[in-house]
Amino acid sequence: MRIVVFQPPYPMQGTPADAEACLRWMRTRLEQLQPGEQDLVLLPEYANTPGLSDRQELCAFAEAQGKAFLQDVAAHAKRLQCLIVLAGLVRSGARWFNRTLVFDKTGALAFSYDKVHLTDVEKIGCGMTSGSMPSVFQYGEIRLGFATCFDLSFPEHFAALAAQRADLVLCPSYQRSESAERICSNARVRALDSGTYLIRSSYAMPKPGVGGRSLVAAPDGALLENAGADACVISAEIDPGQKFTKPASHGQAVVGYRELIDAHRRPAAYRPRVERAKRIDASSFPRLCALRGLGQVCPENTLPAFAAAMAVGAHEIAFDVRASRDGVLVVCHDASVDRTTNGSGNVAELGWEDLCRLDAGSHAGDAWRGVRVPRLEEVLDAMDGRIGLNIRIRNEGEDGATVRRVCDLLTEHALTDSAYISLETESALRTALEYAPEVPRACLVGQDNPSASVDIAKRYACQRIQFSRDVTEEDIRRAHELGLLCNISWSDDPKDGMEFVHKGIDVILTHCANTMIAGGFDALR
Repeated sequence: MRIVVFQPPYPMQGTPADAEACLRWMRTRLEQLQPGEQDLVLLPEYANTPGLSDRQELCAFAEAQGKAFLQDVAAHAKRLQCLIVLAGLVRSGARWFNRTLVFDKTGALAFSYDKVHLTDVEKIGCGMTSGSMPSVFQYGEIRLGFATCFDLSFPEHFAALAAQRADLVLCPSYQRSESAERICSNARVRALDSGTYLIRSSYAMPKPGVGGRSLVAAPDGALLENAGADACVISAEIDPGQKFTKPASHGQAVVGYRELIDAHRRPAAYRPRVERAKRIDASSFPRLCALRGLGQVCPENTLPAFAAAMAVGAHEIAFDVRASRDGVLVVCHDASVDRTTNGSGNVAELGWEDLCRLDAGSHAGDAWRGVRVPRLEEVLDAMDGRIGLNIRIRNEGEDGATVRRVCDLLTEHALTDSAYISLETESALRTALEYAPEVPRACLVGQDNPSASVDIAKRYACQRIQFSRDVTEEDIRRAHELGLLCNISWSDDPKDGMEFVHKGIDVILTHCANTMIAGGFDALR
C-alpha cells in the first residue's frame, strides 16, 4: 500500500488570506499527484481552516472556502482513484465537529470520525462537540483506525482501536508547539501499543525543533519516514497485513505481539467498555428485552429491577424517560408518580428536589421500602455498558429538548454502540436524526399500522422498529429487507414468545424475563 502524507507550511499570520495560501499549497500538491501512484493520501487536522483561531472566522471560512476545498479534495480522490483523508471543521445541524473525512475513489464520503478528545480551546473557545468513541473503518481487507491530534495522548484510545483490530491508524494533527522528540516518541509508542502502522500528518513550523514531523511508524515502533521540520510531501510503501512478532517470553516461541498482549490482558481491571459493547453486539438473536427491568419481582423502572434483569440474563432493558419540571431526566413509565411511588402529581410538574424524596419501592412490598426514582444518568452509570439499553422517551420536550439531552448523555457515556432510543412521534424521530444521527433509533410511530410504521422507520433512517402483537410475517419480512431489527411490544409466555420468533421477530420485550428464560426461551439462542 502506497501512502502519501502532506506537511504544509503553517499559516503563521492566522488570517483568512494566509489560510487560503495554505489551501493553495495543498491543492497544488494534490494536482501534482498522478493516478495509480498512491493508495492513500493523508492531510493534516483543520485542513479546511488552517491557522484560524477566532470562532466566527473559523465557522465562516469552513462554510465558504473550506467547503470548496473539501469538494476539490473529493474530486481529486476520484481523479486519483485513491482514498484521501483529512480532519476538518464540519457543521452538522447546529453543532460543529472536528471531523475526519474519508473520501473514496469515487469521490464519495465513505466514512467519518469525530475527534473524541477535544482540547479546552475546541470545547469551550470554539463550542465544538466531542465524538462518542474510537472508530474503525473497514476498507476492503484493511481496517483503518483514527486518532486526531490530542487523541494520541490517550493510550486507552489506542487500546480501543487495537480491540477493533485496526491495521492502520490515521492521525491528522496540529500540534504547533509540541517538541519534535515527543511527537516522534509518542507516535512510535502508540504504533507499538496498538500493533498498527501509524500515519501522521501535521504542519511545518518556523522553529526546527517544534511541530512538523509528519511520519510513518511501523507496528514494531520503528520510524519508517519522518518529514522533519520542512514543508514537504513524504511517501512510504507499507504492507498493512504485516504484524510485529516476538518471543512470548525469553526462550519461548515467536507469536504476534498484539495476540500476546490480548491473551494476557485483564479487561475487568481496566475500562472494559469496548469489550462489553462487543459482547452485546455478538449476542445471537432472538434476544430478550426486560420491560422496566425485572418489574414482576422488583419495583419497576428502578435500579434493583435493572440489575436483576441483567443478572437473570436479559440482553436488554427497556425503560421510560421523562423530563421533570426543572429538566432532570427521570425514569418513570406513567405521566404521574401516583401508581409507582408514595407521592402524587405529574413528573413534568414536579421538581427533582421533590421527586428524589419519593419512595418508589414500598408499593412492591416492605422489603423494597426506600428505593428511589432514578435519574437517567444513574441508570447509565449503574449499567455501564453491561447490557443493551432501550430508552423510550415519553415526552420529547419543547423543540425536542428531551430527545437532544438523552442523545447528549448517551454520547458522553460512550453508549451509542449499546443503547438506542425509542421514539413515539415523527417530530421526535426528526429531531434525533438531525441532531445526533449516530444515536440508534427505534420507530414506535404507527404501531397500529405496521406497513405505515415501516415507511416511517425508513424515512428517518431508523435501525429498529417496534411492532404490536398483531404484526404479520409479511410486515416483518419487509422490515428486514430494509435492514431493520424488529422488536415486539411484549410477550410474557415462552410458547407465545417462540411463535413471534418463528415469524421473524428479533427482540421480545417482556415483563417476565426470568420466567421466559426458565421456560426454555433461552434455548433458542
